[in-house]
Amino acid sequence: MAEEKKVRGQIHFRITPEEAAIIEQKAEAVNLSPTMYAKKMAVLGKVKPQVIGKELGQAMLPHISHMGSNINQLAKRANEGGTVAAAELAEVKAEFEQLWDLVLYGKKPKPRKSKEEKLEEATGQTRLEEIPETCPMCGGVAIRKHSDKQNKDYWICPNYSKEEKGHLFKWVE
Repeated sequence: MAEEKKVRGQIHFRITPEEAAIIEQKAEAVNLSPTMYAKKMAVLGKVKPQVIGKELGQAMLPHISHMGSNINQLAKRANEGGTVAAAELAEVKAEFEQLWDLVLYGKKPKPRKSKEEKLEEATGQTRLEEIPETCPMCGGVAIRKHSDKQNKDYWICPNYSKEEKGHLFKWVE
């Protein structure tokens, strides 16, 4: 448990309106309140700019929470002997990249796509008649194709090859 700091009291001092404007301007430049800026200057003699301001920190919290939940779910599945699809890991990686963009450049993340939008994007279909299959080996979204020879449709993983067994190939019933 962390030690609690004992508060001795308050220190007050008077400043002119010009001095107040200078303190406020310098505090804003390093993302601090004027009070915190004055305190740090008095105690430390210098102030390093805050990397993340209060507003940016609050914007990041839901994204950090969502990523933590995703990672915990993937870890639980892996620890129970299940497999974790490459697509799921790629999604977590993309979330981390969005978070870094938010931290480093203040770039707000794009709204998350729904499951239907992701499937539509992956299959190239403008309207999904049915939900496509997912490859159990790599997590890739299968593409529906037609075999003229068999005169049947089938699902196939985009990573399927005769050399690398295990990727999805399934006839549509």
